[in-house]
Amino acid sequence: MSTPRFETLLKKGELEQGRAEAQAALQSNPRDRRALLALAKLAALEGQEAQAESLLAQAAGGTADDEADAQLVRAALHMQKGEFEQAGAIYMKLSEDPPRAEALYGVGFFLAEADKNELAKKALEKAVQLEPEVGVYHFQLARVLFALGELKKAFEHLETSLKLNPGHIPSYVVFAVALQAGGELDAAEDILRQGLKAFPDEPHMLEALSNVLAGKGDIEAAAQVAEQLAKLQPNHPSAVGNLARFRMAQGRLADAISLCHALAERGQATAQTRSVEAMVYEAMSPPDLEGAEAAWSAAVELAPEEWSAANNLGLLLMRLPDQPEGTQRARAVLEEAHRRDPDRAEPRLNLALACVKLGDKARAKELVKELVGRAPTALDPSLREQAERLLKQLG
Repeated sequence: MSTPRFETLLKKGELEQGRAEAQAALQSNPRDRRALLALAKLAALEGQEAQAESLLAQAAGGTADDEADAQLVRAALHMQKGEFEQAGAIYMKLSEDPPRAEALYGVGFFLAEADKNELAKKALEKAVQLEPEVGVYHFQLARVLFALGELKKAFEHLETSLKLNPGHIPSYVVFAVALQAGGELDAAEDILRQGLKAFPDEPHMLEALSNVLAGKGDIEAAAQVAEQLAKLQPNHPSAVGNLARFRMAQGRLADAISLCHALAERGQATAQTRSVEAMVYEAMSPPDLEGAEAAWSAAVELAPEEWSAANNLGLLLMRLPDQPEGTQRARAVLEEAHRRDPDRAEPRLNLALACVKLGDKARAKELVKELVGRAPTALDPSLREQAERLLKQLG
């Protein structure tokens, strides 16, 4: 049986064209089960549960393949409702005897979410083998390959994903982030600008581009992109916070703090905006240390698992004047930063310094010995130098 054109369009990610052709097929034949199932799948992807269920009911009574397609729609509905166990069970059942590419994709997605990347890779490679023309399968496989450190293959599959589906925005963003992480900043900028030609106001690509430009040291250009994003999303905390960060980098402290305060007044403050606020207070002349302490404390509360705000609060507390208890408080905060990310070198080293100031040399020595014992490539040279110097002082 030949594949209807609307199914091919949907697999290529051309959703609106696929929808139009499926609707046209229904006008010619109101009982066209494959058109009904295609529209049900689109409804499920858009979170229109009632419409999807109605279309599934109309498509009932078809072949075994039709029923399998209906089950995949039900899996998508379960995903929309957060019923991951039910969705996973359907994908597992349909991934074998005979295996269906879409089900294997679902299995690979769930395995990747559970950090079982080797198993996810096998499922996704099989999906790609069965239906190599589906861009999103290549995209998900690329993400898994990045997690496994197989960078060359990952980039190849991202390139394929974009060739097959030039409108797949996540491919542009992930491609750029991976290139940036590898130090290929010009290539990252090129891929994002390529995507923005097709989608000029796409917020995820604009945010990624601002970060790439900042990484290149072009703060003025990064700020311009961040301003464009903030104009598009004036009530979005991430967009406004991103602009505040670049206003601070430009030395426009009053503008940066104004943006942060506007978000706080609307109850939309984030760990990022509170951190920007704290850094602005510290950069003032003279510094507003009380304001900085309050802002860092708020950032710590707003991001319960993030280490940097707690680390920066600890550093501030250690240098507060006329507060004998400051170092004791700093130690408690730095212990929390270390708990949040035990492998991170900065809070470990700063905690050791706080312990030295409080006379707890045993704890300090324990912390810095672990740092010095790390492989040469596992620690920034300047941090290693500080740790070695401190360990020598401790004897």
